[in-house]
Amino acid sequence: MKRFFRILLIVFFLFAGSYHFINPNFYFDQIPPFFSNKIFINYIAGVLEIILAIGVAIKKTRRIASIGIIILLIAFIPTHWYVIQQNGCIPTAYCVPIWLAWVRLLVLQPLFIFWAWGVKD
Repeated sequence: MKRFFRILLIVFFLFAGSYHFINPNFYFDQIPPFFSNKIFINYIAGVLEIILAIGVAIKKTRRIASIGIIILLIAFIPTHWYVIQQNGCIPTAYCVPIWLAWVRLLVLQPLFIFWAWGVKD
């Protein structure tokens, strides 16, 4: 079962990282305005997600890559908070009910962190 969840995590982060390059505009307006270089932030996030996903796939680097994903997920918290401040609506990306924006921050983000921690070995 752990192997299944590891593969799922790898696929998820490979897709998420790639999507930063496939559709960068989706991410630009989600990045809070107090960050100055949204283009750089978007692309570095994509690169890191891809590298860390590959790292999880390699037994020798799995633990450090899992910890890297956790750090990255924590670094994304300002983005989730910004979406909440915008009442769940980033017109150029998506609009969700405000309760769902809260669920994304308070439930899904910790679950992703737990998931990354769970596949580290």
